[in-house]
Amino acid sequence: MKEDDLNLVVFMREYPLGMAGTKRVQHLLSYLKNKGVKIHVISFRSKNVQPAIEGVHYGIPYLNIGHGLDFKLVTFHRIIFYYLKGFSLILKYRIKNQKNIIYCYGGIDVEKFLFISYARLLRYKLVCDIAEDYSYFEDQVKLISRFKFWTTKHLDSLTYRWSAALVIISQHLLNKYSNMGSKRLALIPITANQNFDPKKNTFNSPTQVVYSGSFDKKDGVNDIIEGFRIFNSEFNEAKLILTGKSDQQLQYKKKYENHPNIIFKGYVPDDEFYELLKNADILCMCRNVSEFANAGFPFKLGEYLATGNPVIATKVSDVEQYLTSDDAYLIQPNSPLQISKSLLKIVSNPEEARKIGLNGLRKCKQFFSPETNGEILYELFKTI
Repeated sequence: MKEDDLNLVVFMREYPLGMAGTKRVQHLLSYLKNKGVKIHVISFRSKNVQPAIEGVHYGIPYLNIGHGLDFKLVTFHRIIFYYLKGFSLILKYRIKNQKNIIYCYGGIDVEKFLFISYARLLRYKLVCDIAEDYSYFEDQVKLISRFKFWTTKHLDSLTYRWSAALVIISQHLLNKYSNMGSKRLALIPITANQNFDPKKNTFNSPTQVVYSGSFDKKDGVNDIIEGFRIFNSEFNEAKLILTGKSDQQLQYKKKYENHPNIIFKGYVPDDEFYELLKNADILCMCRNVSEFANAGFPFKLGEYLATGNPVIATKVSDVEQYLTSDDAYLIQPNSPLQISKSLLKIVSNPEEARKIGLNGLRKCKQFFSPETNGEILYELFKTI
């Protein structure tokens, strides 16, 4: 297959601005674009403020439809227009006599069902990228979101039957879909671009501990905060900086509003965010031991390792398939005390911490580079 015979239409929720899952896909798409693959991104009902409804992001055209649309009876006319607009784009982006593929981030749910059904009528091949197992999902979210996750769970068998191939993020998902009968599977973990400052040889004053991401039950944010508070009692100038915006984040912010060394930054723009990670002293990925956390893979771990800074990571999911204690400070989940001890170990021996951080950077290049994983995805498309 020649590269210019492949036409890719990408279904996303948030684009071009989004969480770590969006970044993972963007890295893969950039690699495919450089291979000559034609790509269009359709973003469905984005909730985040985007730079434009329609535009080009690093050479890849995108269009947001239904931006900010809620599924309510009073918006019924807008919902009809939303689906008609999606259908028209799917038809418009199809190229005759080429391999047309829908690359869908996430499985089939009640909202995407009609779009995917229409694409299949137009003889698109479907590739779903599965990053979570919603049969284990237990967070308290809005009713409409719970319903959507419920449909994702119950349409799971349709996802694997309709998909010409599946991209999955963890060994758990690989085993799950293999047992269901899926034949074409590609294990593609997180992706991260290098974000390393070789001139950074000392800790900040005061020391900066950073967490970024969501504040869901699986993320272990409470453990990070409590572990930091123990550490902070001895190193009382140190700061814990948390980024990310959600209802849960606001609850944490209110709970710890009288702790000046615990700083909630909320949403941080990309340029400021990556500078924050690069200039941090210690980065924390402390997912808990829940089945939902172990079924997926911690997205932020790649971006943390890409800085070359020391990382505290819990032994969840496939983490130990990629990292050893030489590459990160690996600890048991659900343990604020182990987080505190790791923080103390890092600041007490900065030379060892620097060495471990650089080992983590090497593992990031080995396992999580966009080039390595982009080639896996491209080879998968060639088999369809």
